Amino acid sequence: MNAETDPALGVKDASPPTTAVPAAGRGGWPRATRRWLWRGLAAALLAWLLATFVHQVVTGSYWLWGIPDPLPLLMFLAGPPVLLAAAAMPVLARSGLPRRDRMLISLSVAVLGVIVLHLLLAGSWLWVLPDLVPPLLYVLLPLALLVVVAVLRWRQMLERYAWWTVLVASLATLGLGAGQTGLNLAALTGAGAGPAPPGAVRVVSWDTLHWDTGGKPAQFYRFLTGQQAGIYLLQDYEHPAGGPQRPVDEAGLLRREFPGYHFASSGDLLTISRFPIVQWTAFETNPAPPPGTANIPFLKGWKYTILRTDILIRGKLLSVYNVHFYDTFSLDVVPLSATFFRNVRALAQARHDQFARLRADITANPHPVLVSGNLNTLPGGTDLRLLGALRDAARSSRSVYPATFAFIGPALWRMDWTFTSHDVGAYQYSTHGPQGLSSHSVQDMLVSLPSSRPDATSSHPDTSGSGAKP
Repeated sequence: MNAETDPALGVKDASPPTTAVPAAGRGGWPRATRRWLWRGLAAALLAWLLATFVHQVVTGSYWLWGIPDPLPLLMFLAGPPVLLAAAAMPVLARSGLPRRDRMLISLSVAVLGVIVLHLLLAGSWLWVLPDLVPPLLYVLLPLALLVVVAVLRWRQMLERYAWWTVLVASLATLGLGAGQTGLNLAALTGAGAGPAPPGAVRVVSWDTLHWDTGGKPAQFYRFLTGQQAGIYLLQDYEHPAGGPQRPVDEAGLLRREFPGYHFASSGDLLTISRFPIVQWTAFETNPAPPPGTANIPFLKGWKYTILRTDILIRGKLLSVYNVHFYDTFSLDVVPLSATFFRNVRALAQARHDQFARLRADITANPHPVLVSGNLNTLPGGTDLRLLGALRDAARSSRSVYPATFAFIGPALWRMDWTFTSHDVGAYQYSTHGPQGLSSHSVQDMLVSLPSSRPDATSSHPDTSGSGAKP
């Protein structure tokens, strides 16, 4: 009672008058303050999106102050699930379900829709960019939804219909998406691991991202020689330029850093071997840029995407393919423009043709085979099926998710691969960070050849120590 006197009792009320208290959220933040904080964050994000988009349109540069334009990532990675969820919400509006239930159902259906579209459209240039979502999300998103609805159901905050719908959709997503993530389940059981036999050769494969042009040439060479590998398969052996690729000319430095090694190079591909290179072949898969990519200047010099070297290892030949296939899109083109989509389509077709050229040579090759490099293809990519006769070396890894490419932060994508024929053993495959020298991790493994008699074709190997000129 806030009146001074109770009329019935004639006694003054001692309780103080009540005052309105602002509603507080978690941690004591007033609701109005939290609302303005969210609005401020949203406004800052929109301002950044607008600034980077305008900057790219005006200057043609994808980067502003060292930070990439987030618009393409938001459009192509978050766009499909957001659109599918937004489409599901009006359908559920008449269901009478609470807003929370409708949102969870919409999200679970959207995530399921994304994996279904991936399975239906994988291999089509139309779905190349949405497919750049980190594949691990195919299992993390449905698992997160299952945890959320389980907690809400336990607290009796979720209708039975919503619970069952989200449960079925999330389990279906897990079933369809688990095989598309690139998860190395052999690491959990140790089925793919095992000790390397005596005489196994250490092989290192790495996309250097424009060689030593990161401003740390001494650190670069220390890092490279510190790998102490028998065979190096290196990509991006070139300097960045506004026009065609500018090949690196460091033959003398390479010979000083790798005394006694043999070299073969073509375009931006460089193979360094402690063992004699008997023969090497560079595949000019793209004598000219694909139609529809005239605006991408560096493609004019990116003619060679496969470098095969036949290496004599203790009397046996191993055919080693050093590969660097085309990117999925150009960073310096405004998203959603006609030129952008022409690029995506042309690059996808060219990359498919490069895979086909590689497969054709492997099929005709009688020797044991190792293929490694930056294929610019993610797990579940249909082009990988062209190499179906080979074995993924990452099965011998202890990592459940052997990702190799980092855009910002940790490596979330697997763009770099190593495959071997079934008569080549791969052991202790691992990836490790490039110490800030590249956006690609180093692939590191031990390789052994079959214990067969020496190849008759290798009775007179090249033992001059020169190999091909770097």
